[in-house]
Amino acid sequence: MTQTAQIKQTFPNGTAEVAVIRQGACAHNCSECGGCMTAAQPTVTALAENTVDAKVGELVVVETENAQLMGIIAFVYLVPMVLLVTGYLLAQAFGLTQGWCILAGVIAFGVSVLFIVALDRWVKRRKSIQFRIVAHKEA
Repeated sequence: MTQTAQIKQTFPNGTAEVAVIRQGACAHNCSECGGCMTAAQPTVTALAENTVDAKVGELVVVETENAQLMGIIAFVYLVPMVLLVTGYLLAQAFGLTQGWCILAGVIAFGVSVLFIVALDRWVKRRKSIQFRIVAHKEA
């Protein structure tokens, strides 16, 4: 996956802090919306491998591994729904009333949130999602 980012800071070890525009907030069609990097657009800061020797303030293209990112996205969106439905259906299979089935679904959903928090901490600890600057962004 490639995204547009702005260099916020560079480091001697070949990395840079980048501000990545959240994809949902930017259509990457600057001529239509008046330009990128306005204060109204939400951004996420991350460290990226600076392979093109980009300087502070420059717009660059950053990429990350699609397969790993898609796996994490699938986990975050699918596991809560699967556990919610599974909790409800499991309680229903035991013959519990609708109120108890709903409660079982909510508890299972809560457990999925704990799984997601654990995944988030694991990804941050391992630095599993790595950004790499691959090109300077053409204006």
